[in-house]
Amino acid sequence: MGRRMEHTVTFDVPAAHVHAQFTSEDYWRGLTEVYRSFNPRTELTLFRSDARGTDIALRQVMPHDDLPPIARKVMPVDMVITREQHFDPFDDTAARADGTFAATMPRAPGRLRGRYELADAGSGSHLLVRSYCKVSIPLVGGTLEDLILSNMRTLFDGEQRFTADWVTGRR
Repeated sequence: MGRRMEHTVTFDVPAAHVHAQFTSEDYWRGLTEVYRSFNPRTELTLFRSDARGTDIALRQVMPHDDLPPIARKVMPVDMVITREQHFDPFDDTAARADGTFAATMPRAPGRLRGRYELADAGSGSHLLVRSYCKVSIPLVGGTLEDLILSNMRTLFDGEQRFTADWVTGRR
């Protein structure tokens, strides 16, 4: 069946400004460096931006010993996570942009995907993240789905703090 999550992060700047960062290679290189401070086996493997939008891929290798105990039982090797994201061009008329993301993990019996909706809100903007996670393992799949979505919420909150600092020049 899978699990769904909606999570909103807010910014004190207009959506167009946040979108400009999300579609900037410098932003993604900066964010990759932050992730490397936690996991040195993190790399930006793709950045491409054109009239159709912006595509980004980040790859992280999580050592087997660093995985939560329940995950170590179903993942006998290091976990390689590739997070692919796409941001559509910004719609100036609607003051918004949409996007998608997916995480792939070879040898892992699950999938994670979702949609972004970035839009102006009051004097700033918000990013609505809709996530879907499915782990196909009897008995523990639901527990792993909850764990993954909880970690996604933490990840997006951390990226919100990084982005807030980045757009104000505090990074």
